Amino acid sequence: MNEIPGPGARRGGRPAPASPGRGVRAVLAAAAWALLLTCSLPAAGQAGADGAAGPLAAQEPWEELFEDWVKHDGSRGYYTWVDEQGRRITYTAIAPAVGDEYITADNRLYEVTAVEENRTVRARFVEEVELSPVLRGEAAESRPARVGPWAAFWPFGGAGRSGEGLAASAPAQARGENQGPIGIYHSHNAESYIETSNDAFTEPHGDIVEVGRALQEALERQGYEVIHSTNSHLPHDGGAYQRSRATVRELLEQGAVALIDVHRDAIPAEVYRTEVAGEEMTKVRLVVGRQNPNREANLELAKRVKALADEQYPGLVKGIFHARGNYNQDVGPRTLLLEFGTHETSLDEAIRSTKFIAEIFPAAAGLASGTGEAASAIGGAGLRSALWLLLLAGAAVFVYLWINEGTPQGAWRRLKGFFRREAGRAAARSRRGGDGEAG
Repeated sequence: MNEIPGPGARRGGRPAPASPGRGVRAVLAAAAWALLLTCSLPAAGQAGADGAAGPLAAQEPWEELFEDWVKHDGSRGYYTWVDEQGRRITYTAIAPAVGDEYITADNRLYEVTAVEENRTVRARFVEEVELSPVLRGEAAESRPARVGPWAAFWPFGGAGRSGEGLAASAPAQARGENQGPIGIYHSHNAESYIETSNDAFTEPHGDIVEVGRALQEALERQGYEVIHSTNSHLPHDGGAYQRSRATVRELLEQGAVALIDVHRDAIPAEVYRTEVAGEEMTKVRLVVGRQNPNREANLELAKRVKALADEQYPGLVKGIFHARGNYNQDVGPRTLLLEFGTHETSLDEAIRSTKFIAEIFPAAAGLASGTGEAASAIGGAGLRSALWLLLLAGAAVFVYLWINEGTPQGAWRRLKGFFRREAGRAAARSRRGGDGEAG
């Protein structure tokens, strides 16, 4: 009579390798899912071409996960950051989360350790930040340039047509063509300045659209092509970033090689008012989302903007907020969110600061002549992020195979077999193609 093989045997009577116990399998499975989730988070929050969120974002838990917590609504109050000694660091209208980081005007890096119910943010000092070295006069020579060398190595497609994102400029770079346009848009298009419009929000289009128009004109005076979208993404809430995804797609389809999402803040006016080059204006805060695969590249860009501003126009850049959220920055390595002043400052003050940002941003982003160093630095940061994602994905696949095969050796054999088969198929296709050409 035939015996039913036990759980430790294979067909043919050979014993199967010992498999991990249930507890170990559960841990391995959880690790694999965590790794896969880490690699897929940015894509899950993307919206379609019509601005509707994808299937994951349509579910309530995922909406909460991909909430980009930029409210910019002064009526809701703001958050006060303090260090270990209780000294004030800064204010933010953006709701911070544990792990968020902030680089102050004097280049001190702080990390959030706790957010209290009274909107007090506890942060610990991490280090003095050495910003990317810049060449003196780089911004002064801000002119349209060739595509920088980073794009050929950029693996992410983003939200453009047929999966193309800012990386679509790589072929142009190889041919030595001029850069494409800079895209400007407003996820929160109703933001206004109380001093100018007697209201913090004006629908459908607030004062912030005029700030974007002023930035467009200042960049065009520098010789750059600019596309300024005035699309509405109302209502004014965290979901506006999913709705503005459609606008991002439109800008990419029109060839944008860099994107600027223009906002204003919602904290006391005195921390934003400044004087630069003898003119009274607002400071500008840079925001980089830390839940996207381009965060290292975009953080590098933000640091370069601040480094150039500190050198050329001290006092212009208020700081860099490395915040929870995506802010559509997963589409490429040259995307930033800029806050021009606060709801308590004026439109005129914000407009005055745009001409200085227009001089600095192209050089920092590697779009100006003689700024290949900037492009290489941003591309290098992006490449590091890509490699980390590939390593995470590879680890997740290996853990999955380990669970199924029962041993790491079995998982490794499966991987080697897969690559041998794919290499053989590629060689066969190559030979068939060669035979066809010879015939």
